[in-house]
Amino acid sequence: SSGINAEWPLRPGVNDVLLGQEIDNQEYLDNKLKGLEISTDMVLTVSVAIFKSYAKLQNKPMLTLLLESFNTDKLSMPVPVVTLLSGGKHGPGKNNIFSLAIAPNLATSYNKGMETIEKIVKKIEEILKKKYPNNLPNIAPNGAFSFTSDKVEAMFELVKEASTELELTPGQDFSFVLDCKANDFHTEVVPGQGSAKKGQTQSTSRHRYDWIEGQVKASEDLCDMLEGLLETESIVALVDPLHNEDDEGYERLAQKIGGKCLLFSRIDTANAGSVVRLNYTVSDTVAKLRNCEGGMLEAAQLEEGETVIADMALTSGCDVMMLGGLHGIRRQLYNQLATHVQQHQVQPKMNKWVFKKLQSNTADADESTIS
Repeated sequence: SSGINAEWPLRPGVNDVLLGQEIDNQEYLDNKLKGLEISTDMVLTVSVAIFKSYAKLQNKPMLTLLLESFNTDKLSMPVPVVTLLSGGKHGPGKNNIFSLAIAPNLATSYNKGMETIEKIVKKIEEILKKKYPNNLPNIAPNGAFSFTSDKVEAMFELVKEASTELELTPGQDFSFVLDCKANDFHTEVVPGQGSAKKGQTQSTSRHRYDWIEGQVKASEDLCDMLEGLLETESIVALVDPLHNEDDEGYERLAQKIGGKCLLFSRIDTANAGSVVRLNYTVSDTVAKLRNCEGGMLEAAQLEEGETVIADMALTSGCDVMMLGGLHGIRRQLYNQLATHVQQHQVQPKMNKWVFKKLQSNTADADESTIS
């Protein structure tokens, strides 16, 4: 049968709407699900179950069905961004920057790049065990090491300590991606409120940030801090560096560092690439990814244990994927990708980073690349 029947393990309310429906129209069924008063994780679970069932009914691999959904016949490997250290606003330290990730050298194959990252992860674990012998390293929900620090620089220092012992060089063997999650440490004030630095004019921005707990500063100060980090660290991308409504801040960053660093935002923002998650329904995610040129696909916490996002990464044409760390359930995603690479000889989407610096007082952008 091609319909949803009583054998499906659905809950009251879901059954009433979906029983007897044909499963060949994903978008129609997803819209039905969205009209129910159920949690978003239940909506996602059922949506993915419908998609998998239809693939099985058609006797097609999910990769094939997704290729058809994206109107393409080509698989491509986005740049894998692997989260190493996770902390943020809700951690015990003063550093409110969320996490630090790395991407492999784009000139290497997927498997070779992941081998390098695996070595760094194991070396970090060794260092943490030596520094804190009475505490085993804790693993965050995103599969990275939980790391407490009072300053963002401490995260970079730990990774560089590990890479030095392995004789690996940031900027050559790997590059950094900093996920700030600035919405978590953002507040608003009346423009002009607060004290200005000596010799400086008062900030006209209503946006304030305490990336160090208790030290609330203006948007311009956070931009300056991030620009300073780029001078000392091999950072190729920032995720949520500012609040999504801080348009002036994003424009400032795009002008200052856009020529050497990508900017991404989880909520659509001018001067930043989009971050798409599989966090509602399959059809919604496919629709967003179709309009996500140069974007990032992220594994959000809702789809723990679900590997369909790894298939989406290869079929959607997105440039970058951030799937979390190499521990726990998240490792399944990387294992799934490795299997597809071996079976289908998937080629990388990018072999060099492409940056676009926004020019002052113009909508134009200058493009630059690095390997």
